[in-house]
Amino acid sequence: MEPYVGIAVFELASESSEHSNFFREDFFLIYANSDEEAHRKAVEWTREQEYEGLKLRHIVDVAPTLYGHVDRDCDLYSRHFSLLEDYKRFEMNLGGKDPLSPPK
Repeated sequence: MEPYVGIAVFELASESSEHSNFFREDFFLIYANSDEEAHRKAVEWTREQEYEGLKLRHIVDVAPTLYGHVDRDCDLYSRHFSLLEDYKRFEMNLGGKDPLSPPK
């Protein structure tokens, strides 16, 4: 079996009237013998994570790890984008909005 990285986006229901629902991006590791099996297992894995306040919105990607191993230090996954500003807008560590912060 080969290691694959899956990426999924979940929507979390806010328990507060001060906050709207927000989203969570999860990266997970699964093992499979083929791309098809990996995708099937990713669907199963993400559906098992759901509960009343947490709903799967998208499986963004399921891809083999970059170097085919995870038993030592390595890059797991890489993706590309065209505008750094778009990434910064949602990434809290780069100045994006924290969905749990009080509204202004």
